[in-house]
Amino acid sequence: MKHVIIYKEANTYCSFPHIVRLPNGNLAVTFRKASKFSADAARRGVATHHDPDSSIQIIESADGGHTWPAGYVRTVYKSRYGVNDPAMTVLRDGSIINRFVALDIRPTAAWITPPNKIFSHRTEHGLVTAVVGNMVVRSRDGGVTWQEVGVAGTPSIGPSCGRDPIIEMPDASWLMPVYTGAPQRSDIAWVIRSFDQGSTWCEPIRIMSDENGRFSQLQGINYNETSLLALGDGEMLALVRADATFHTENEFMPVGGVGDLCLARSYDGGLSWSPPMRTGIWGQPGSLMQLADGRLLATYGYRKKPFGVRCSISADRGRTWGATNEIVVRDDCPTWDCGYPFTIQLEDGHLITVYYFVDGEGARHIAGTHWELP
Repeated sequence: MKHVIIYKEANTYCSFPHIVRLPNGNLAVTFRKASKFSADAARRGVATHHDPDSSIQIIESADGGHTWPAGYVRTVYKSRYGVNDPAMTVLRDGSIINRFVALDIRPTAAWITPPNKIFSHRTEHGLVTAVVGNMVVRSRDGGVTWQEVGVAGTPSIGPSCGRDPIIEMPDASWLMPVYTGAPQRSDIAWVIRSFDQGSTWCEPIRIMSDENGRFSQLQGINYNETSLLALGDGEMLALVRADATFHTENEFMPVGGVGDLCLARSYDGGLSWSPPMRTGIWGQPGSLMQLADGRLLATYGYRKKPFGVRCSISADRGRTWGATNEIVVRDDCPTWDCGYPFTIQLEDGHLITVYYFVDGEGARHIAGTHWELP
């Protein structure tokens, strides 16, 4: 395995990468860049993923992901909102969409009118956060400039979060995995769809929920970040993060929990879903892809010692996984605050996994690993 640094900048907190191949053949990674405030908080052991001074960035590689020149970095989105969790989709018409979460993050005293729902109140940081929703932007020039499509509106569930890319279906409709709930209840995983390129969105379809947690995120399984994979003829898989606890290695994690990954299957294009199935994979969050040989690959963060990134393979369309024979991509991170990986396979068959990592000085940065299938 060959590890590379994709983007690293002093006094910033860079995280949540996603990788695609652009129409021009270059590889592109989008990620979140947050300010010195986030970098300093992480070094003090009070990491936050909510920073009003944060932006969505994109960086390109013209040599198959071996080098990532700093001159290839561009800003996708920067506004008064804080941002999280970008993910891109290259559409059949060659345009690119980038979905990310927009957050209204203000100092406590600045909330003259309280938000309808508080997503986070970190008194040690003096910040209160409310979710604006999943924002979609689009580029028609290969990622050079971006135009706002809008926030995915679903009135029945309110503003939602997400982590994974929008899926373009064979009829050009879009499916977006989202989640709502915490902290007032345990998270619910949903899928929403658009028939008009993101201008409007249909009412949500529930994928997974735990009604034991209807009064608190601490009382049930939190089904949240979801990776969708279309297998054809209406069959779809949803690999869902299922946080059962907010502690790892006897440490409380204020920005996410841990647990096994769960899977649900649909046979009607995501309109209905099977009951949750435990995969036997301990990890968070997970992303799904289909390899060139037809097998499925799950890539996921590993937030217990040794911290890092791992993969598992299924040869039977997701029914069983090689969780006892994991592929270890990284196991040398000094803290649980790492991961959020995605993997793509290149034309020569080798794979690139991208993730955020932490160096010996505590700097959060974007890294990648080139590797071969066993």
